[in-house]
Amino acid sequence: MRKGIGVYLHVPFCLSKCPYCDFCSFPGSREEDRERYVGAVLREIAEREFPRRSVTSVFFGGGTPSLLSTAQFDALLSALSSRFSIERDAEITFEMNPATADRDKLRALRSLGFNRVSIGCQSTSDAELAALGRAHTAEGFFDAYRDAVAAGFSNLNVDLMYGIPRQTANSFAKTLSDVLSLGPTHISAYGLIVEEGTPFFTRRDTLGLPGEDAEADLYALASETLRNAGYRHYEISNYARPGYECRHNLLYWRQGEYAAYGLSASSHFAGVRETNTRDLSAYLAAPAAAVSERTVINGADAEYEYIMLALRLSEGIDEADFRRRFGHPFRETYADKLAPYIARGLLAAGDDRTALTDGGLYLSSALLRDLLP
Repeated sequence: MRKGIGVYLHVPFCLSKCPYCDFCSFPGSREEDRERYVGAVLREIAEREFPRRSVTSVFFGGGTPSLLSTAQFDALLSALSSRFSIERDAEITFEMNPATADRDKLRALRSLGFNRVSIGCQSTSDAELAALGRAHTAEGFFDAYRDAVAAGFSNLNVDLMYGIPRQTANSFAKTLSDVLSLGPTHISAYGLIVEEGTPFFTRRDTLGLPGEDAEADLYALASETLRNAGYRHYEISNYARPGYECRHNLLYWRQGEYAAYGLSASSHFAGVRETNTRDLSAYLAAPAAAVSERTVINGADAEYEYIMLALRLSEGIDEADFRRRFGHPFRETYADKLAPYIARGLLAAGDDRTALTDGGLYLSSALLRDLLP
């Protein structure tokens, strides 16, 4: 029996463009712009030829999907339901900016079948939120979280960020404590990356960013605090109550297959990745023919991608699965490159798995550079 797939749908609109963000998103969209875009996505769903498989997860990401109206969500989810067989217990997520929270809309989305909401908190310090250019306050986040719970959502993720300008260990500890008091099922904690081409990049020398050592300490603080609170650190930046790991993202990290719709969205089937254009005009004109990049993943590239994704997870690399896929053992093949990390306690080599330790996860990029083909 073939495994189920995931479906991703990208909504590129935002209230405003955060100065650190390099995602494909646009600020200040009008209702008519969103309506045109949703119409284009509906055409792509109807016309794009993806394998007709059962769906285990659906994820509306962005941008700020919560800017869409209930009717637009309904139309998109109905189109996906007509195109695919969405399993009855599928995980169906949408991302929400607290500044767009609306209890009535949340109730309506819950009734449509959404069962997971991911809330972009980032911090519970108003000063840090202002430094990030966020459109909400800490109180706005708490209100949005309570509204989601009141609307019937019991599976909630909270996105947090560390390495924020002027952030301290004490302020980050308070954010962690504030969020834990709410009891979410899942917490994501990402380090701020100052990407080239963003306003933050041009101001990087004056932002007051923590240094590398301080940022590593913040990562360790998150890991220890959340682990002690009963969360499983199952991926570099993700922590979950047992059984609440994000199924959709696990599908990516385990190299599952997924269909994707919308601007800049990437799909993956049979070792081929297709990515849609970032050009909004081109997408609106011909959404089903908007693929701008097609990559066949095979040979050394396929092996490295497998290693890169598997080592993001605390479960690491299954030695038997690696040998079955690539015809040779992982640990023996890369023994010389792995040895220093094992010696430093950053990599654990068990009987059947090789995985980064909790401390090693933060340094995974160094190991991956060493393993480049």
